[in-house]
This record gives sequence, C-alpha cells and structure tokens, in this order.
Amino acid sequence: MTYRQLLIANANLRHLWSAQVISEIGDWLNNIAVLALIIELAGPAHEGLAIAIYAVSRHLPLFFFGPIAGITVDRAERRRVMIGADLVRAALALGFILAIYLRSLALAYLVSAALFSIAAFFNAAKRALLPQLARSAAEILTANALSASTTAATLAIGSAFGGFLSSVFNRETVFIINAISFLLSALIVRRINVASRSSTSSKAPTPRAFGLKDKVTLALRRSIVELCDGWRYVRSERMLSAIFIVTAGWGLGNGAARALYSVFGARFGQLVHSSTDFGISVLFAAMGIGGVCGAIIARRLSAQTSLTARLGRSLALDGAALIAFSCMPDLWSGALVLVVREVNYAIWWTAQQTLLMQRIEDRFGGRVFAAHETLAMLAMLGSMLVAGAAADRLGIRPVMASAGVVITVSGALWFLLARERRGPLRRFDDLRTNDDF
Repeated sequence: MTYRQLLIANANLRHLWSAQVISEIGDWLNNIAVLALIIELAGPAHEGLAIAIYAVSRHLPLFFFGPIAGITVDRAERRRVMIGADLVRAALALGFILAIYLRSLALAYLVSAALFSIAAFFNAAKRALLPQLARSAAEILTANALSASTTAATLAIGSAFGGFLSSVFNRETVFIINAISFLLSALIVRRINVASRSSTSSKAPTPRAFGLKDKVTLALRRSIVELCDGWRYVRSERMLSAIFIVTAGWGLGNGAARALYSVFGARFGQLVHSSTDFGISVLFAAMGIGGVCGAIIARRLSAQTSLTARLGRSLALDGAALIAFSCMPDLWSGALVLVVREVNYAIWWTAQQTLLMQRIEDRFGGRVFAAHETLAMLAMLGSMLVAGAAADRLGIRPVMASAGVVITVSGALWFLLARERRGPLRRFDDLRTNDDF
C-alpha cells in the first residue's frame, strides 16, 4: 500500500497525519528561533553550555512524564488527550515571547521543558490511537512508515522556514505561528472519529487507596524492573551486547554533535547573512534532507548488502563525516557534509534496528528496546553537557572532531565484535554469501 492510497482510503489516518505535519512544522520553526534566542541570551563565552542545557531540557522530561503519559492515555479518551495537549502547548509556546522581553534564559529553559513534558502525552496518545484508526496490518505498517518519513521532511521544511521568518520578521512572529499550529492541529484531531474503547478498568470503580499517585509509582517501579530485565537479557546475548556497545559510542559522539550544530550554524550564519537564525536553519534543513534521502537509500540497500557490513560501514562513515564537518570553512560546505552524515545515520540506524528485531525474542522485545533507547538517550544527554562546557573552553571544532573520532572508532569496533560473534548471527543475516565482510 502506498502513502497516497492510505491517505485516500482512510480519512481518520489522513486527519492524524495532517495534524502531525502542521504540529511538527511548527515545532521546527520554533526550535530554530529558540536556539538562536538561547545563543543570544547566553553570550559568546557560554553559548556551548547554554545550548547543551537547552537540549537536556528538551529530552529529560520524557523520562519522567513518559510513564504518567502512558497511564493517562490508557485510561482517558486518546483523541481528547491529544486535543488537550495541543491547547496547553499553544498557551505555553507564547512563553518564549515573555522570555525575550525579560531576557531570561531560565524562563526559556522552563518553557521548553514544559512543552516537551506535554508533548509526551500527545505522542503517547498518537501512537496508541494509530492502531485504532487503521483497518488492517498493511495500513498500520504504511502509516508508521509515513509518520517517520514525515518527521524528516518537516525537519527540513520547518527549519528552512524558521530561519527565513526569523530573519525577515522576528522571533516573536515564529513563536506566535507555532502556537497557532497547535490550535490548527487540535482542530484537525477533533475531526477524527474514534470508536469508543471497551475498558474493564473504566467500568469498574477504582478504589480510593489505589489512585493516580499509586498507579504512577507502580508504573515507575515496573519500568525500572523491566529495564533491568532487558539489560540482563542483552548481557546473555553476545550480538545484542555488541549492538549496545556501539550504540553507546554513537550516543556519546552524536550528543556532542547535536549540542554544537546550532553554535556552528549561528557563527557562520552571522558571516553569510548577518543572522544566527538563518545559519541554524540551513544546518537543520540539511539534516532533514539527509534523513529523507537516507531513508530511501536504506530501503534500497536492504536487499543488496548484509546487515552487519552495512551497520559497521555506515557508522564509521557517520563519524568520518562529523570529523569532516568540524573542518568545513563555511556554512554551505558544512551543510553539504551534514546531508552526507545524516544519510549514513539513517542507513546505520535502520540496520541496527533491523538486527535488534531479528535477534530479540518476542517476549523480551519491549524491555530490550526500552533499554536500548534509554542507553542511547543517556549517552547523548551526558555528552551534550560535557561537550557544551568543553566547547566554551576549547572551541567547537576540536570538540566536534573528537566526537567524530568516537563514532568512527565505534564503527571499527563493531567489525571486531561482530567477527567474534559471526556464528550465531548467520541464521538471521545475509545467507547469500559465505563471508559477511
């Protein structure tokens, strides 16, 4: 089933996708303006650490609000959760305008953390609602693929327009447009027709002694137990251990890169267009273009090369591209290298996700993927803070080059680890050749 066929055949999924497009374009518009605002408020001596703290404020709330969002989505009507989240985010988005007039970095961090805390509810409801709206397995698969492709495309489009609007008008205009995008998303979600879910828990009265607080505590404890189960299972499977090791290396390198892209773009944007917003938007648009192209290339490579070889090569090239990016003399050459890097990222991420799916027993799937995402996120968050502080002292180029070296070494390490474990891998990997490398 093609994307077009899906959107024509299923009106509810079409509305859900339309809401995603509008909301995500607003998000990326907003992100460019916020990054430029943070750099301006922090000043040249502290911009690296300031951006790192902003990145952490965007991601850390997901750890705390993820379990609460899951409970809420399972107990409430999912469409209403999405609408409520959109309305709250529309109000919060205007908080950045207040941060501009108060010249408050702390307020910008607080608004950002609040937005992403509420986003946890919207995203959880959206993921849970999609299978309800799909009428077949083919629709679910196509809808998931469309959602992933849309995110990469909106990154490119929203980032490009974000820099343009900030440069031509001002950042307040961008923040107002972002708030309006949430309101439009809520209106579109309201048009979705969802059959009411039968829920035993909703019919049965909930004992007062076991209220929301107890359920949240139970969910957090269960999450920790299941994460520990996932880690134990990974340690028992040597190939999974190898994937986790190189993922940690990639997370350390990529976290540093993500924290410093905007600083690099802001500096070169000033030289090219006298606008920090413009430079940041060019680099983020390049990331989106690379992500779209990488997804297409990864799909075509799936039938041509072995997963193990593809994973190691693309990971090593990902790191090499980051090293090259750190040496680029201007904004446009940096953007071109960044497209190449994002293409390699898409290829390696697809390969390692496929390997994980092939290696994991079904009953451990959720726990292992949760452990994998947690490892990658924690590695990225830690390296963001360290890289931000280091960049203020040493400069962004040496820190970014070091991050590239870490990723390249992880790619080389993968080949060593995979060779030691090639026996067990054969039943899943490319069986058309006698040598995977």
